[in-house]
Amino acid sequence: MLAMIACSFSFGMLRSSVAGVDEHLLDEFVGSAVSLDGIICGEPEAKETSQRFCFHPDGSGDRVVVSADLYPGYRYGDRLSVEATLEYPENFLTYGGGPEFDYVSYLAKDDIRFVMKKPRIVALGHDKGNPIVSTLFRLKGSFMGHINDSMPEPHASLVAGLLLGEKGSLPQDVSDDFRRSGLTHILVLSGSNVSVVAENLVKVFSLLPRAIGQWMGALSVVLFALMTGASSTTIRASVMALVVIMARGIGRRYDVTRALCVAALLMIMQNPRVLAFDIGFQLSFLATLALIYVSPIVTEWLAFVPEKFGLREILVTTVATQIFTLPFILNAMGEISVISLVTNVLVLPCVSWAMLGGFMVGTFGFMHHLLALPFVFATSALISYMISVVGYFGPLPFSALRLSMGEPQLVVVYSLYVLFIWRWRRRNASRP
Repeated sequence: MLAMIACSFSFGMLRSSVAGVDEHLLDEFVGSAVSLDGIICGEPEAKETSQRFCFHPDGSGDRVVVSADLYPGYRYGDRLSVEATLEYPENFLTYGGGPEFDYVSYLAKDDIRFVMKKPRIVALGHDKGNPIVSTLFRLKGSFMGHINDSMPEPHASLVAGLLLGEKGSLPQDVSDDFRRSGLTHILVLSGSNVSVVAENLVKVFSLLPRAIGQWMGALSVVLFALMTGASSTTIRASVMALVVIMARGIGRRYDVTRALCVAALLMIMQNPRVLAFDIGFQLSFLATLALIYVSPIVTEWLAFVPEKFGLREILVTTVATQIFTLPFILNAMGEISVISLVTNVLVLPCVSWAMLGGFMVGTFGFMHHLLALPFVFATSALISYMISVVGYFGPLPFSALRLSMGEPQLVVVYSLYVLFIWRWRRRNASRP
């Protein structure tokens, strides 16, 4: 399987080099004021006072990140004329004295090589993008509109993060509290959140005849991935969900390791640069590997913890993922939450219920807002509790530590991890 991944990486590099014959015609205009006509090629991300979107200029293989005023709002597929100074993006420190984030390479993996700030924008047309993606984004906008009309902030933004990975409107202080509490993963549509959504989508269509239900379930998973922006984490979880559906359809046993390798294979073939420059891709796969290989070890350590209310499962999942991803996080971000075990135990049991409540609020909102009221009250109570937990623990002076780990130490630590896991599995395999 490793050989297959290596071959897919080589194929992806060849595909990129063949497709990347563009001469970067915009390079000569860097530092100058330019006017570019083109199309918004991704869903705009709204912040508290601004919006940001990916812009594809006509006649160029490169893309531009445009930072504009919050109003007027734009959407995917809008055709615009954008006038501002064309600049290269710059790397930045995650914090003062912390590790440098390779922002240039992170954007370049999606063919984004330039930025434009505070431009003068003239709308030239609408609905010039992919019609399926446009329809999905409009559906998501309507769905979130019903939630925003029914719930106050920051409750609505938190529900948007849980269900769809939308956290742009979440106040910065609340986002910081979640980060310092070790709960950012519930705001960015993590693999576990996607798995919950995919599992429930499949259950809905299981009421249909088997073959039709499986096809509809698979299609709904794909459409959900597209609607939420198809981030690396979402794609990885969606591909694994599709492998589960396929295995059930042909009556084969589902192997989670093979499913993970298939997801890696497909993603690297499509874009080999995610392997080196997409932190979401890297962190998602490390976390999944932790659940596969480290969780059994931690389960053995925590056998004394009662299973009631899912306490042992939450502890095992949290400890396993934190142990295995800690070196990578220290290398990439230079900060680790020291209270995340406590906050995850307190918050994670509420997440699936809050997701269900938020989904019901948005769904019943299409019919009549009064039908959604019972779910609004229940979901608001859960969200208020979650915000209270992070609001208490996040600001504590000892909630997060700033540490860093270089690449040599990273290699050594993960080599020791692999050796320890191999010896543990070998010991268990030899037991009678």
